[in-house]
Amino acid sequence: MRYLRFLWICSLVLGLLAAVQPARAAGPPSVVYFPTTGHHVAEPFLSFWRAHGGLRILGYPLSEAHERDGLLVQYFERARLEASLGCLGKTDCPVQLTRVAAHLTAGRTDPAFAALSLETRPPDTPLRRFFPETGHFLANGFLRFWLRNGGLPVFGYPISEEFTEVDPETGQPVTVQYFERARFSWHPEALGTLWEVQLARLGAELAARDGVETAPVSRQPGVPDYDPALFPRAFRLPVLMYHDIGEPAARYRIPLWRLEQQLDWLLANGYVTISLEQAFEALLADGPLPERAVVITFDDGPRSQLAAARALAARNMTATFFVLPGRSALGAAELRELRSMGHEIGSHSMTHRAMTRLDDGAARWEAETSRRTLESWLGEPVRFFAYPGGDWNPRVASIVSTTGYFGAMAAWGGTRWTREKRWVEPRVEIDGRISLDRFAWYVERF
Repeated sequence: MRYLRFLWICSLVLGLLAAVQPARAAGPPSVVYFPTTGHHVAEPFLSFWRAHGGLRILGYPLSEAHERDGLLVQYFERARLEASLGCLGKTDCPVQLTRVAAHLTAGRTDPAFAALSLETRPPDTPLRRFFPETGHFLANGFLRFWLRNGGLPVFGYPISEEFTEVDPETGQPVTVQYFERARFSWHPEALGTLWEVQLARLGAELAARDGVETAPVSRQPGVPDYDPALFPRAFRLPVLMYHDIGEPAARYRIPLWRLEQQLDWLLANGYVTISLEQAFEALLADGPLPERAVVITFDDGPRSQLAAARALAARNMTATFFVLPGRSALGAAELRELRSMGHEIGSHSMTHRAMTRLDDGAARWEAETSRRTLESWLGEPVRFFAYPGGDWNPRVASIVSTTGYFGAMAAWGGTRWTREKRWVEPRVEIDGRISLDRFAWYVERF
């Protein structure tokens, strides 16, 4: 997949930039070029594209910005952006997404597109919402994806129920749902990854219908290739760290009822759980990041964490579980159960030894062997590492960065994520004894 290759190349470049930080001669560019499709993206569309999901959500540009129907428009693989004429090159112009799917499905009479007429609006739950504006439900994995990747401003309201149709690109039947600006398709084989829900190339379809010129153009003089490293990127992201689940409450043990109370507080206050994969994509590749994003992590792999995983799943929330394959109570079968709920698995080393006290070979063995063991159990890549006991130094972080991971987590350090801390991004320890008010302070103000 072109995007995965692009993301891998970007990660290598950003890794080098983290080690060697040259001074920038100028600020970020206002126009960039995409050699993959041979088109430029300039302001005001460039900032909007970067802020609303970039390559994974909106896709590559398929045309240059041009006038159409009295608007400045540009077509992308999965969307069309529009702004007022005269906005080209300006950063202070409002940009909107065309209601591409609504246009392309106008006149469809499939039963799934018929608005539901309900006497009373059913209450919203973490697993299902009803939108009276269009008369449709949004539920489960599609709801989770909608919340994590842009929600109403990016995708719009649902304009159909879930149903099965043949994917025009693969010829295979898939579960889909249409929104004003997108079509979601469900891919259970990729559950718990960025690709469990995929977006149709509706922008390309609209471009073909509109007869838009999509042939590559020559690069404008002096315009650089798009590269996330050209743009500064840092953000606040609370990554909560838990351990054991049970009684009595202790620093590293939280009663299940208290954890559930905290999860309910997050939901009531508009927080959206995201995976570490999405967090690192946002940091390194201009991926989407919800305004009130939170990552939940669990260390060590005691069996009691299964109860936490089920409590999360009941609320349409997910977490990352950092496991010690050499000593955790959670084995291959339990980890596969966690993955079936959409949770993410990371490594916490093989044996939980303090890595700063190990020589290079032993530290490498802890990181590399644990990753390979977990991958053999799960049959998929394990991309993230958490230092056992939060014990790291620059030497250990450098070793971990060469053992096949995509990023690593410290145990403490606050909530500020930067590219320079890619191998020691911070977390917030949640003591099992703290009050709900104190928990809220950690999430919102720490």
